[in-house]
Amino acid sequence: MNSTSKGDKLEDAFHRYLIDQKDRGELVFGAYPPQNCKIHKKKAYYCREREAYVEFDVVLELYRTGSDIPHLYVIFECKNHDASVSEIYVNDFSSKIGRIFPHASKGVIVVTSRLQSGAETVARNGGMGIVKFDEHGLEIVADRRGSYLEHGFVRAQIFRSEDLTKSLKFSGFHDGKYFATIDELLTNLDSEATALSLDNDLEASSRSVPFLSIERIKLAAAKVLESTDYTSGSVDLFKICRILSIDLQFSDRDVIDVDGTPILGSANFRRKTIEINSHSIETRERFTIAHEIGHFVLDHERYLRSETIVERDLFITDEKSSSFNYERLEYQANAFSAELILPDTVFLQKTAQFRRDLEIRDRGHGYVFVDDQPCNFLAYNELLSRLSNYFEVSKQAIEVKLRKSKMLTDRRRRNEISPIASLISDLTLFRGH
Repeated sequence: MNSTSKGDKLEDAFHRYLIDQKDRGELVFGAYPPQNCKIHKKKAYYCREREAYVEFDVVLELYRTGSDIPHLYVIFECKNHDASVSEIYVNDFSSKIGRIFPHASKGVIVVTSRLQSGAETVARNGGMGIVKFDEHGLEIVADRRGSYLEHGFVRAQIFRSEDLTKSLKFSGFHDGKYFATIDELLTNLDSEATALSLDNDLEASSRSVPFLSIERIKLAAAKVLESTDYTSGSVDLFKICRILSIDLQFSDRDVIDVDGTPILGSANFRRKTIEINSHSIETRERFTIAHEIGHFVLDHERYLRSETIVERDLFITDEKSSSFNYERLEYQANAFSAELILPDTVFLQKTAQFRRDLEIRDRGHGYVFVDDQPCNFLAYNELLSRLSNYFEVSKQAIEVKLRKSKMLTDRRRRNEISPIASLISDLTLFRGH
C-alpha cells in the first residue's frame, strides 16, 4: 500500500471516529450541542495569497449558537507512517493554516504509530497538537470528572519509550498536556469550552477504577455459572453469551496493534459484541472468551467503550494500587476468566479423582508434588493433561489454579527444566491475593 493510500485510510478511519463522537454528543463534552459542530473531510478553503483553494484532510468547525461563521477551526493533518514530526513539516503546516485562518484556528497532526521523543519539542514550539489514532485500540468512556488513565500512560501512547503500553484508540498532546479522549483535547484547544467545563465541574480530577476482591470476583463468576445450570465438564461459554445477550463472533483474521502484537479479541460494550480473532492455541481462545465475558459481567463499560486483548494482557497477575487503571481492569477480567472456566468445586473433585487414578500420593511433600525425577514429573504432566482436556483449558491455567489453591509443591530446578516444563512453570496467567 503506497503512502497516499495509507493516508486516505487513516483519514477515512479518523473521520468516521469523529462522526461517531458527534452522533453520541461527546465531541466537545458539555460545551457545544452536536449541531454546532461540523466535520469535513477533504474540504478546500480559499487562500488569498495563493489565489487558489487549499485542501485539508479533516476539519472540524465549531459554531457559537446562532452564528453562521465558525468560532474555531481545528485542522487535522493525517500522516500514516512511522516517522518523527520534522520542524520543517510543522512550520509548513502552521504557515499554511495561518495564511487561510488568521485567527481562531488550531492545527493537529494525526499519526498511527508512536513518534520519536524529539517530536514533542517540535510540536510544542510550533504550537501544534499531536493525536495518535489506532482504529483497533481500546476506547475509554468520556467523563466530566477526568480521565481514567494517567498522563504518563497517555504520553507513552504518543512518544516512544522502552515500556510497551496497551494501545488506545485516541490519545492526544497539546501545549504540554496529554489527553485520552477527543473531547478533552478539543476542550483544551478552545478557551470558551475550557471555561464552561470548569464552571460545570469545579472539582475535576482523575477517577480511579475501584479495587475488587477475589471473593467478589468468585461470586460474580459463580452467579453466571448458576444461570447455566453448570454441574461438570467444560463450561459452555456459548450458552453464557446467549444468556447475557452477548453476540459472540469469530474471525480468521490476524489483527495486530501498532506495536505489531497480535490482538486476540475485542469487546464492544455499546453493541454488546465479542469478536475473537485467530488463535494459535485453542485452549487460549476459551480463556480469551471468558476474559471478555468478564469485562461485561464486572460492568467495565463504565470505563471503556471498547476493549482489546493482546497476549501480554494475560500476564497481568496482580492489582497493585499504583497500576494503570486499564491494567486493573485487565487483571479483574483475568481473575474472572480463571474462576469461570475452572470452578472451584468441580476442579477440586476432578483433581482428587485424577490424582487417585495416577496413584499420586502425599508422601509428606504436599498434595501434588513435582520435582525433576521422571516418575514425579511424568505423573504431574499427565495430571495437567487430564485436567486440561476435561475443562478444555491450557495446562498453564491448570497449574496456576493448583498454585493458587495451594495444592502444588514444585521442587523442579529451573535451570535444568526442559523448555516445555519451564514454560509451564513460568507462565502465570492469574494469581489471587
